[in-house]
Amino acid sequence: MRISTVRIPTAAKAAAALLTASLLLTACSADASDSGSSSAAASGISDEIVIGSTNEPTGLVRNVGGSSGISQTMTRNVYEGLTSVDIDGTVVPTLAESWDVSEDGLTYTFHLQQGVTFHDGTPFTAADVAWSISEAIGPDSKSARKNDLLVITDIAQPDEQTVELTLSRRSQSLLFNLASVTVVKDGDKELTSDNGTGPYSLVEWTQGDHLTIARNPDYWGEQPKNEGVTFRFFKDTTALNNALLTGDLDLVIAEDSPDQLLQFEGNDDFTITEGTSTTKQLWAFNDREAPFDDVRVRQALYTALDRERILDTVWDGYGQVIGSMVPPTDPWYIDDLADAHAYDPDAAKALLAEAGVSDLEITVDYVAGEPSDTIAQLIQTDLADVGVTLTLNPIDDATWYQKIYTDHDFETTIMGHVNPRDVVWYANPDFYWGYDNADVQQWVADADAATSEEEQVELLTQVNQTIGEEAATAWLYLDPQIRVARSEISGFPVDQVTESFYVADIVRAD
Repeated sequence: MRISTVRIPTAAKAAAALLTASLLLTACSADASDSGSSSAAASGISDEIVIGSTNEPTGLVRNVGGSSGISQTMTRNVYEGLTSVDIDGTVVPTLAESWDVSEDGLTYTFHLQQGVTFHDGTPFTAADVAWSISEAIGPDSKSARKNDLLVITDIAQPDEQTVELTLSRRSQSLLFNLASVTVVKDGDKELTSDNGTGPYSLVEWTQGDHLTIARNPDYWGEQPKNEGVTFRFFKDTTALNNALLTGDLDLVIAEDSPDQLLQFEGNDDFTITEGTSTTKQLWAFNDREAPFDDVRVRQALYTALDRERILDTVWDGYGQVIGSMVPPTDPWYIDDLADAHAYDPDAAKALLAEAGVSDLEITVDYVAGEPSDTIAQLIQTDLADVGVTLTLNPIDDATWYQKIYTDHDFETTIMGHVNPRDVVWYANPDFYWGYDNADVQQWVADADAATSEEEQVELLTQVNQTIGEEAATAWLYLDPQIRVARSEISGFPVDQVTESFYVADIVRAD
């Protein structure tokens, strides 16, 4: 594997020096270590936190979509938007100190935070905001939120501290969607160690190994409670948890199997937390291609799946079977939708016969590794029981991004979607799964333009009901959010209701 490292330039070495000092302390003698701990305690700032993850970024180019690794590690930590989605799911002001909305709802005027600089010392201005938003909705953007933000028709800069957005219609979700647009310096198309504004700066990213961020002493807002964070990346969850057991990690962001928890249960050295997740595991069809353009075929394949068995095999009592893209934390969730296509092999065979389909042979592309390997094998077994042959095609992340997300060159795929409020992507026929329903598209547009939250909820509930009934995708289950940390580590978010993993509040007890 080619190892690529992004290193911090001279302009940002001050932040790196702080982290280096912290790293050196951990390598010193016991006496020196005790002295370092006393110093950290006196400053009220913990030393470096090391976090384990299986979700590594795939690149630093902006607006390419298809990967949540960048959002998880660096959104809100290193790179910020006008707004952010907080750990409880609420939208909070970030680079925008405040905003005004015109009476007709078509003009948003954002007043920017004062005294903000990028990590290389360059002042942050309205031009940077205008550039970043225009790139996110530009013709070359493949950002997953691009379609949601195309309601923006004009971006004006009355002065260096003010940005004015003009919309084609009202947008209930504008402030939420803007949280996905991190702001970089005017003209930049890649994330670097220079162009963030967040509480941490990027020190280095060694692909296949780790990504390190350091506390930004010049941050415009509240200082982080630790000196920095290193995210270490693992392909194998056994190796991930062994690193936690041996003290090489402080925290594992997400466990993907209950088997991994046995070694930590009843051990006072570790804390296990179970929270709310927005991660939906799904088997997606390419709805633009036959036979998946036939609702009856999709319904048949969905009905052929024993989702309770899939969930129990993977999670052994954790998690929840779902029937659409909407988790229970959203107000447009429908409780009984999971039963719309309950496991029924005879019904699946009847639907295939009604559609005139027999001896069906299809392929599933998926990123190799757990839980996708197990899910693919279970789907293969269930489909064989109704006369459908499924060929398994494990691939790597880069191939999945190009083949499925970009080129739409696939029949079916297995993928976990972590994004909140992503049910609206079923209104975009150009998204990788190609679902095309004019009613859904209109309801999503009307929901965003709604004049009240009640109207928005009613319309998105219709969307939820329709995509579920039409089996636009075969949604399998909602992941539990299980984290394991060393007992002295606290301050990390228990729930995962946003794409980013905010690290500024994580501390180590003395």
